[in-house]
Amino acid sequence: MLTIFLISLVSIIFIHQLYKYAVDRPEGFPPGPPRLPLFGSYLFMLLINHNYLHKAVLSLSKWYKSDIVGLYVGKFRVAVVHNGEGVRELLNNQACDGRPALYLSRMRDPGDGVRGIFFQEGLLWKEQRRFILRFLRDYGFGRRFDQLEMVINEEITDMIDLIRNGPRYEHEHLLVKPGGYRIQLPMFFNPFSANSHFSIVYNERIPRAEMANVVKLVQLGLQFQRNADDYGRLLSIIPWIRHIFPETSGYKKLNESNQYIYKFFADFVDRHIETYDESCERNFLDLYIAEMKKELPEEYGFNREQFIMGLVDFSLPAFTGLGVQLAMIVQYLMIYPEVAKRIQHEIDEVVGSGRLPTLEDRDKMPYTEATIRENLRMETLVPSDVPHKALEDTELMGYRIPKDTVVLASLYAMHSDKRIWKDPENFRPERFLDDDGKLCLKKDVSLPFGAGKRLCAGETFARNLLFLMTTAMLQNFDYTLAPGDSLPDVSKNESGLIISPPDFWVQLKER
Repeated sequence: MLTIFLISLVSIIFIHQLYKYAVDRPEGFPPGPPRLPLFGSYLFMLLINHNYLHKAVLSLSKWYKSDIVGLYVGKFRVAVVHNGEGVRELLNNQACDGRPALYLSRMRDPGDGVRGIFFQEGLLWKEQRRFILRFLRDYGFGRRFDQLEMVINEEITDMIDLIRNGPRYEHEHLLVKPGGYRIQLPMFFNPFSANSHFSIVYNERIPRAEMANVVKLVQLGLQFQRNADDYGRLLSIIPWIRHIFPETSGYKKLNESNQYIYKFFADFVDRHIETYDESCERNFLDLYIAEMKKELPEEYGFNREQFIMGLVDFSLPAFTGLGVQLAMIVQYLMIYPEVAKRIQHEIDEVVGSGRLPTLEDRDKMPYTEATIRENLRMETLVPSDVPHKALEDTELMGYRIPKDTVVLASLYAMHSDKRIWKDPENFRPERFLDDDGKLCLKKDVSLPFGAGKRLCAGETFARNLLFLMTTAMLQNFDYTLAPGDSLPDVSKNESGLIISPPDFWVQLKER
């Protein structure tokens, strides 16, 4: 009897402690699901919607009737904000400008460290971001720059030639079918957007014949983006899982991507360090090398490894994200051909066919710009933004957010909120036009590039390139269906670190 009593007592104590662990949360913390040992609330999220975790957490927000929910992802305490006012409050709260030390961020370079810009905070982040942005702007990043626009137009000319005449080199067979007019998305646009970006950073472009490494960079960059999720996958909760399930955990593909990307940019950096001449400033890399030689305090971060990862972070959207967003624009233009026709009418009236569209044409093409903005809203590339972290005890939307809490701004939820958009499920570019058919920026309260101090530094570059490539394609071609093709199904777009379409081929027809 005594044995049974003791076992029962221990069981009751264990169950009580387990219950207390499951429901315990800091005073004033947002409502949310219970947590399980080791996994936290992550398994509940997977059960609700394992394909789209940002949608799973939005479901939790609706269940708890709160625009902010609190949960646990492994050991990490997380608060997720779901309405427009709260998202803006979060992104503009400097107390939330930290970055959590997720394993996904630590595994990006061979030193298993946390370098670069995306996952940095404090003095190093401020100094690195300030320096890189200050000087990259001189080369056209973050503002309009005529020379850069010329470079982009040259890349677009190469792109159109590849479509019309088919591949010349082996690596181009991954982008275009022999004979031309059939392109693979989302791969196709990325090498050209990457080369436009490289012209800013290195003051040089890679010739088409030598772009095999860039095409592979795009492939592995997309592989990295697709093999993670908003919360870092199980790798961020139980990193040791990589030793047991390297394939299913995503570790093998993530590691393969990281190694190639790191080496690609390390080779650029090392070549410039070896050939550096202080009497000749060739490009932005020379400016950074000069800063490295000043032997500034270590906490400023001016060293080779930080330089490499800083370039990775500033370049990653150019060789992955921009091509993906362009592919999603193509998806909607195929689903809504009347939108494509209306853009083509605008192009014909403003530009004609004798030259490529330029940024000077943009103000006269409000419907085109509205369509791009509507696509950025409908298919938010980074649905949960990059994770933030509370640097100190703070408040959000009336709730207490303890120091070191991971805080996420659900841009997806904000962009699909009926209280803001009325009919967010409808693809309707007109929502950004006034009664006279002109673009009304006041109506665009979307935040596809984030906001605050952590605003995406490449927003201007991205918006410019999206406009120039979208209009150049529609000026010259129609998107059509070849025999056996079907219209894109945007509900099957994949969710990783970014939203991306599954690989698909698109038929083009000369206008």
